[in-house]
Amino acid sequence: MSFLDKFRTVAQESAKNANISSPIPDNNASEDLKKAANLLRGFVDKDTNEAGFDNIIPPDVLRQAKGLAIYTVVKAGFILSARGGSGVVVIKKEDGQWSAPSFIATGGVGFGAQVGADITDIILVLMTDEAVETTFIQGGSVTLGGGLSVSAGPVGVGGEVGVSANTQATNTSSIFSYTKSKGLYAGVSLDGTVLLERKEANAAFYGRAISAAEILKTMPQPPEALELYNVIEAGLSREL
Repeated sequence: MSFLDKFRTVAQESAKNANISSPIPDNNASEDLKKAANLLRGFVDKDTNEAGFDNIIPPDVLRQAKGLAIYTVVKAGFILSARGGSGVVVIKKEDGQWSAPSFIATGGVGFGAQVGADITDIILVLMTDEAVETTFIQGGSVTLGGGLSVSAGPVGVGGEVGVSANTQATNTSSIFSYTKSKGLYAGVSLDGTVLLERKEANAAFYGRAISAAEILKTMPQPPEALELYNVIEAGLSREL
């Protein structure tokens, strides 16, 4: 069995044992949308969040959000280590509606002596227009960290966030992160993470070659993403 085959097997088994979404992209993009909805539900619904209010995204954060990246990542090690995952991104359009989803992936390789896997569900809340433009509208790939800062987002009942004009200019806290990890490796660092546009998945779902910018800015909401939109709205309307 090749290294990639081992990685895929360990990733799928680890996700099943951890009772969270598989990080391996599904051949059916509609299933990826269902995964994204279930993943996000765990961060906005205290009844399905194991940590209760301690890891809930406050409604105020969602109200001010310019976009959401929702994905699962696996880090697996067997002499070589690898990181890979998949998910979707949606942005808030000028009319206040959430965009059609664009499919994304993340990946990387390294060296490590540990054998096993860590599965992490990740929500990136994009708080500025520049964060949206730099990460996903431009297409291709983007590396987190550096010019676009990523910081742990406020949580719980009293979580509040203020995005000022100065924040817009300096990119301070331009991306809030929320994570839920189970497995061998403790914690997760998002700096240096590469997010990729899944062009083939987008083309298969929308029926033609299409850029992330066109999807996020012009395409109507597909019915396959209704569950995801409902989860977002539930998070926005949740009573504290």
